[in-house]
Parts: sequence; C-alpha cells; structure tokens
Amino acid sequence: MKFAKTIAVAAITLLIMCGVASAELKVKHAMTVNMDDAGGFAAATMKENLEKWSNGNIVLQIFPGSQLGGMREHYEACQSGAIETVYVAASAASKFVPEIGILDLPFIFPTDYDKAWKVIDGKLTDYLAEQLAKKNFTLLGIAPYGYKVLHSAGKQIKSLGDIKGMKIRIMPSKTLELTYQAWNANPTPVEFGELYVALQQKIVDGGENGLSVIRASRFNEVQDYLTVSKHGLFVGLMVANKRWFDKLSDEDRELLIRATQENIQQQRAFVAEEDEKIITYLGENGMEVYRPNEAEIEEFKKASIPVHEEFAKMGKGNREVLDIVYEAIKELGY
Repeated sequence: MKFAKTIAVAAITLLIMCGVASAELKVKHAMTVNMDDAGGFAAATMKENLEKWSNGNIVLQIFPGSQLGGMREHYEACQSGAIETVYVAASAASKFVPEIGILDLPFIFPTDYDKAWKVIDGKLTDYLAEQLAKKNFTLLGIAPYGYKVLHSAGKQIKSLGDIKGMKIRIMPSKTLELTYQAWNANPTPVEFGELYVALQQKIVDGGENGLSVIRASRFNEVQDYLTVSKHGLFVGLMVANKRWFDKLSDEDRELLIRATQENIQQQRAFVAEEDEKIITYLGENGMEVYRPNEAEIEEFKKASIPVHEEFAKMGKGNREVLDIVYEAIKELGY
C-alpha cells in the first residue's frame, strides 16, 4: 500500500513538472454562420490566438452552421451555461433584452462603417451590456455581418412599391416585423438554418442579409436579385455565460477578452474590404444587382419613420436606448 502511494505521488509530480496537470479550459463557441463567412474566418483566428496565447491551455471548440440549434436556442443555451460563448445575430437576443431591437431599426446608423461604429462603440454598447448582464450574459462585443441588403426571387426590389405584398423572411424581432409591415410587405419568420430551403421552395420570396452571409450560404443559387439597399447594419453579438465568465481566472478572462476583440476587429475589417468584391461576385454568379437611387432610398426612409416611434413606445428602455443613439449621432455631427 505504501509503495502504491509512493508511485501515485511520483506520477502526479511528473505530470505537474511536464505541465500536463494544469487545467485545460475548453470553451464551446456556437455560431449560426458557416466557417467561410466573416464570422467563421474570425472565429478560426480567435481559436488560434487563444491556444497560442495560453500555451495550449484554452481550447476553443467551434460549432458553426447551426450545429447546436437555431438562433434562439444558442442564446438560451448560453444563458443556461450549456454553451460558454456564442456569436449570433443580435435580432434573436431581443427576445431576452427588448432594447437590443435598436440594432435592427431601419436607417438608424450611417451607411459608412467607420461612422456607424463610432455611434455603436460607446454609450450604446455600455447600455446594452448592462441589460444583457441582468439576463446572465456578458457582452464581449458587437461584430458585423455587413450592411443589410435585400435579396429576392421573381422580381427585383427597386422601390417601396416593389416590395408590397412580398413574403420577406425575417429573424425573430419585433423591430423587423414592424419594419416590413410599414413597408407593406409580409414579414415571415424563418430560422436561418432553414432559410436556403425556404427560398428554394418559394416559402418566402426573399429576405435581408449581410453580403458575406449571402455568399457563404449560396443564396445566389436560389435568389435572382440583389438590391444594395444598406437599410441597416446587420450585426451579431459575441456573448458569454456571465456566471461562467465571472468564475474564470483573471488571466483566462483577459485572454478571452483580448481574443474576442481581435475577432471583432477582424470581422469589421473583413466586411469593409469585401463588400464590393462580394457584390461583384454575386452579380457574376446568378444575381442581378440593383443600387437604389436617392429618391428610392428616401421613399424607404420616409416609410420607416413610424417604426422608430413604435419601437420607442414599446418600453421605457426602448425610449432610453433610442435617445442614446440619437444623441450620439447629433454629437458626432452625422
């Protein structure tokens, strides 16, 4: 018995000396997008950075392409702790924090990436982080899928009249529902993982998405038209389960924050550099591209004004967060 104890102590000592006994931190990271999307490219870099900076101690396990469920399921699993971190469209988070619907308001942010981030990175991000924390989420950052564009089959959307009556796929968001109702379209919720088939089978006529998502998801195979409307900024939230995040060591927490910030900056740079390239690609691979003129955009903007007011009426927090954005735009001179 004494010999067995001696062997056990020696084995543990050897493991510690070799560095094997240090606790490995495995982090499940779920996304609805695929690895060849902006979010996927950045997640691969995030995984590489975490393993390098932690000397292999932090392992990011990436589950792309809705492998672990739909958008709402991702947030629910992260909230409960079943998944440590997720990067999912902000729209779905509005079910937990209604104020996040601000990110879906049409024509709320400047159609210039640098200007848009200046509006978002500040009081707005701080406010949303506070609200998410109340629901057991830690906001690690806001990253883009790109400016929203419209894709459709059957007919090209050039004006407000063209979209009338069309079944437009939306994510689960009251803001998006109000938007397409204001535009006299028929907003139809469809999970992202089911969208390709829904477009292929004409269950919906079209939808809105970021350009990198359209390319990565091959929607050009089932949609004839692309309208470069830029009527909103399509963003995703990078969030962690708050209880899990708060229990991490200071070192691990700092590494995770550093890696997610690198991820977000990479995504922001990617969409800014790739948007026009993707538009060209889609135009050469099955889609007819249309860029609305100022009068056509103004028509959509005018129809969207009531949506801002309806959003504000949905709750005290909604009015507060809308005022935060309006104030930021005013201060920045946009």
